[in-house]
Amino acid sequence: MTILELPDELLLEIFNPLFVPPSGTPSNKTRRHHQDGAVLPKVCRRFHRLATSSVYTHLDVNFDTSDSSAVLLHRTLSENAELRPYCRTLRLSLPDPDADIINGTSGDERLAGLQAAMLTSMGLVRWLVNTRDLSIDGYFIHPKIEALTWSLVHRAGQHMGRLEKLILGGQVGLERVCEMLCAIKQLRTLEIDIGVIYGHFTQIMALPEQKQMGSSSITSLSINYLLAHPGNLGRLLLMPANLEHFAFNGMSPGCYWSWPLTDLVSALEPHQTTLQTVHVASGKASSDATNDNILEDQLERLDLGAFTKLEGITLVEAPH
Repeated sequence: MTILELPDELLLEIFNPLFVPPSGTPSNKTRRHHQDGAVLPKVCRRFHRLATSSVYTHLDVNFDTSDSSAVLLHRTLSENAELRPYCRTLRLSLPDPDADIINGTSGDERLAGLQAAMLTSMGLVRWLVNTRDLSIDGYFIHPKIEALTWSLVHRAGQHMGRLEKLILGGQVGLERVCEMLCAIKQLRTLEIDIGVIYGHFTQIMALPEQKQMGSSSITSLSINYLLAHPGNLGRLLLMPANLEHFAFNGMSPGCYWSWPLTDLVSALEPHQTTLQTVHVASGKASSDATNDNILEDQLERLDLGAFTKLEGITLVEAPH
């Protein structure tokens, strides 16, 4: 980041001492130069403090590129431990072992790149203990990337004591989510890009253990797309103790029309006294005009009286 990219309010705070008129009697030109010379070191120190905080508060680390920025960042943080506490938001884009960017490389080179990404990402998660918002994006269906992802999640639970929000961008195996929710007790928000069951999409995962039910502290759960049987939502919704916000934006078209909205309401019943908002796709996932308003029609007949804090269910157009 250059100084010209900083917000105006930061620039004003940094350079304000240069424009403060000298106190006392009017100074001559020489005295003014001396004053500027004394103020400039203060300005530089202030710039370093504010710019450092601005640069390291949000870190976006992409391992799926050919540049060396991730390696350089890892080296900087390994040599300058005082920079680590600044980070509040960390985004990790994990490498795709089959991406075009690494086509033409040998198997040994691909393995070396993946191992380097593993070591670097593990180090970042271990060091950046003040992170509140963690995003992991990757080709999770690849066995090695999936293993790395869950290793990162568990390490975040061990080292990031202030972690409140976790975003998993990719195909996430729902079988592991319950385990993860138990591991990160302080988590408040979980967002899943694509929830899957590895196997046939009609498979329903086992119920959580009794000790796991209601053990998660998350208050907000969002699933962008469900590539699995909708009954798995009910399994996940047994985990939070006090869910306040729930968003669900679509599912496999093969499940859509066999899944009434009343089933979703039933799945949400454990949170009748805490749930405040529900955001759900409307069912416009088919070209058949007769299906366009199926969930809207069901919504009109729903009895939501038991949800004492619910402000309403927001319906949006489902993805085609």
